[in-house]
Amino acid sequence: MSDPTVTDLRRELEKARLALIDAQSHLSAHAHMNAALHCATEVFYSPLHAKVTSAIAGIEHALARTDRPNPPTLDHQSSDGQWAALVADLDRCQHGRHQGDACGPADACTGTSAGNPHLRPGAVIGYGLRGDQIVMPDRESKHDLAAWRRPSPTT
Repeated sequence: MSDPTVTDLRRELEKARLALIDAQSHLSAHAHMNAALHCATEVFYSPLHAKVTSAIAGIEHALARTDRPNPPTLDHQSSDGQWAALVADLDRCQHGRHQGDACGPADACTGTSAGNPHLRPGAVIGYGLRGDQIVMPDRESKHDLAAWRRPSPTT
């Protein structure tokens, strides 16, 4: 699945999963504290703890269903795609939102993110070995390696 929307959703689901794991840990510690406070022999978890645990399982299931066996990489030395993830994030605004995503009202973008103010789509960001231009692609094409390259103007 190389759809950029799926990639963005997977990234957001992973952030939600990590936040829920922290919440689950906090709720578990709270339940143990209550049991110790009341000298209870059993720990009773709240219904919220069960809901958080269920939500984590749902997110993990969704991530497993959209998992790519061989993610595309932009660095031929790397098999884990860390460089591809770094490059795919170049269109984020200073609040961490991709171009076109909703940016909170407290943020300076106020509404829809305009993306990285330093790297607009079409901007030349570097040059290849043979003088071909490396450009910032538009949102829909950022996961297409060919969209990052433009033939050199001299050829």
